[in-house]
Amino acid sequence: MEQAVNLSGLRVVFFGLGGVFSRLPLEALLRADADLRAVVTVAQPGTALAGAADAPFIRLEPRATRHRRTLPLAGSAPAPRTLLELAAEGGAPLLSIRRLNDPATVDALADLRPDAICVACFTRRLPLALLAVPPLGCLNAHPSLLPAHRGPDPLFWTFHAGETTTGVTIHRMNEQFDAGPILIQRQVALAEGESEASLETRLAALAGELMASSLAGLASGSLIPTPQDEARATAEPWPTADDFLIPAAQWSAQRAYLFACGVVGRGQPITLLATDGARFMLAEPLGYDPAATLAVPWCLESDQLTLACASGVFRCHVAPDAV
Repeated sequence: MEQAVNLSGLRVVFFGLGGVFSRLPLEALLRADADLRAVVTVAQPGTALAGAADAPFIRLEPRATRHRRTLPLAGSAPAPRTLLELAAEGGAPLLSIRRLNDPATVDALADLRPDAICVACFTRRLPLALLAVPPLGCLNAHPSLLPAHRGPDPLFWTFHAGETTTGVTIHRMNEQFDAGPILIQRQVALAEGESEASLETRLAALAGELMASSLAGLASGSLIPTPQDEARATAEPWPTADDFLIPAAQWSAQRAYLFACGVVGRGQPITLLATDGARFMLAEPLGYDPAATLAVPWCLESDQLTLACASGVFRCHVAPDAV
């Protein structure tokens, strides 16, 4: 656990999209008493206000954020706070951006005089004019050990590679995605069969701690950015349907299991390709044996498939029309 960080007096503008990897870092900055100047997100369809249809952004003041929250059912966890609610907790406006590159948007953000801009799960590229605004720079929280897995969906590609460790990197942003110098980096181990939702939540909490520590280190001058090693850099795009394929002839049973457990919650069909060309549709991963062998490419009993892989065997439930 990181030591408590006090960011009192440090002016911060936060960029995020509202998922857990945005919310938990923002909550960490609020706990550290950062002077939150604004929360910036992307305008969604239907958010236009009267008379603002052509405006580059919509500004919602804290006093305008009062709305009725749905109470959780008895025994259930409370609903996570929205970016709008977190902004109001920090006494800051929420800026819903339509055109980030518009000079009016950049000017409005510069007028907030941020010491730093903090970014967590924001998929728009920040313009150079905005990167130059805060004296401490623009900091991004990325859920991988950069320079590995640059790109918009590093968790998918971590599972796709069958990796058993990953981490969080806080880096200064530059004109290239995920390529700026590293401030702090922390490695974590994946639990056997961990889901993407579980991993993302763990990494989001860590990202909040590291973001606060990075800001404190930059403000004190004790933290020196380290350039990324371009020779080790990997980058991947958004996955397509073709990437949700488990080729048994090429993958180990362990890799198949880790990938299936990680991404099955996305709801995207996952295809299993046996060594003889047979195809099955994954329903639920069950387990794997790294040392086992199978005399045939696959064995199907009811809806339970045992699949021979490049090494070991993978077991899962498959869809009723799997064969």
